[in-house]
Amino acid sequence: MNNEIVTYEHPMHERIRNLLRFEHLYNTFDYRLNNDIQKNCSSILESLLQINDLLVRSDIRNEIIKELKRQKDVFNTLRNNSEVDTERVNMINNIIDEKLILLQDQSYHPGSILKNNELMKVFSQRISILGGTCNFDLPRLHYWLKQSEFERKQDLIDWSSDLMPIKDSIYILLENIRKSSTPTHEDAESGFYHKQIGVNISCQLIRVNISSISPYYPDISGVKHRFTIRFMKGVDSNARPIQTHNDVHFELCCCIL
Repeated sequence: MNNEIVTYEHPMHERIRNLLRFEHLYNTFDYRLNNDIQKNCSSILESLLQINDLLVRSDIRNEIIKELKRQKDVFNTLRNNSEVDTERVNMINNIIDEKLILLQDQSYHPGSILKNNELMKVFSQRISILGGTCNFDLPRLHYWLKQSEFERKQDLIDWSSDLMPIKDSIYILLENIRKSSTPTHEDAESGFYHKQIGVNISCQLIRVNISSISPYYPDISGVKHRFTIRFMKGVDSNARPIQTHNDVHFELCCCIL
């Protein structure tokens, strides 16, 4: 097994929690779209519907707009710091401005393409039924699956096109947050680590880096101003995990932007 670094993340705000969930769904969609397209088509459609359903149930568009504006204010403040790369700050702010223009456009309605697509309407009704997408239930779906890979992929790209501004904005926001902190080397004595964060500082995201060959994994919990990490033994999946009594060395990022 290669000795690689594995990163575990824990959101410290509900807004970051939602951004991470959307990122996970978009990553799943992208992976399935680019791998073995015909066999994965039903799974790709499910990923799209999950993204769309989460959009409907959450106020993610407004949350993204608020976070884009907040980050822009932070970067504008950083301009006054002589140690900051002004060109990079300007570049990031220009990207944020582009995304804000798209998201604040009153004619932009993410997910409307899927909502108005007849095949997707029928598919969304059937996936909640166990085995409900087999060929006798959804002949139209199976006809579509037999189209050429180019046609299917183009349809999927078209159907997801109005979801992409949301995706791009989420990726930019999370990238900025992740890059806001430099890893520090820490030790968890007897597998336990606790940290208080200043009252006037609000941590957004905890990231723990640990070797892939480590026999432990971190169980992270916390709120804005404090968090704990318990390193658990990677025992058999049928057994209840227990905290190790050994000291564990790891890298920690408290991402604050």
